[in-house]
Amino acid sequence: MGYWTYYLLTFGIAYATQYPGVAVLAVVFWLSRGFLPDPVLLLRSFRRRQKLRAEIELNPANMVATRDLARLYLDTKRPRKAVTLLEQTRERMAQSTRHPLGSRDDAELLYLLGLARLRSGKPDEALDSLVAAVAITPDLAYGEPYYVAAEALGKLKKWEEAEDAIERFLSHNQSSVGAYVRLARVRARRDDGKGAKEAIAQAKTTWTVLPSYKRRHEWGSYLAAVVSPLWLGVI
Repeated sequence: MGYWTYYLLTFGIAYATQYPGVAVLAVVFWLSRGFLPDPVLLLRSFRRRQKLRAEIELNPANMVATRDLARLYLDTKRPRKAVTLLEQTRERMAQSTRHPLGSRDDAELLYLLGLARLRSGKPDEALDSLVAAVAITPDLAYGEPYYVAAEALGKLKKWEEAEDAIERFLSHNQSSVGAYVRLARVRARRDDGKGAKEAIAQAKTTWTVLPSYKRRHEWGSYLAAVVSPLWLGVI
């Protein structure tokens, strides 16, 4: 945003001093940003969602439209919508010869279904879908199903299995700072302090070799690695 940031900040402070209640509400919304959909993304995706729904109604076997719509639901914090869409699609696939169950298309949908179920608060059901996805295509999405499975296993406090899932993910993708930080957290839960520190060291090393565009996405994970002495001892 450049210099506009300074102008907006100035106007925001001036407005907040006159209307503190609005400022408090803005802070509440900012703190809730991880749970609420991005309003800009929600508006931008509205027409796209309408178009994809129309394409699926016209051709229920359109796997690309189904996948893209499920991702839009996930991006806009509507995982239950994604679950319903994906489950209905897989029911139709059971009768399909072009996109049958057990195909690579099915593996992609199972991965998205696992992610949607996890975000809907159902880690057990998520694991069923994710295991089925990698059983069909072990290298699907550069191992991303393993990373999601590690999160689900963490919610179930199955730390040994969570560590195994992260290590499987890292065998496909060694450039994820976030994965090494998560590995450190899991190892700390298993009272493996040495292993946790090794994972943090690897996270920092990985950060140094990332291109700038990837660093923007990994900044939060790198910061967690930097301040790891503060949280490793309290997990």
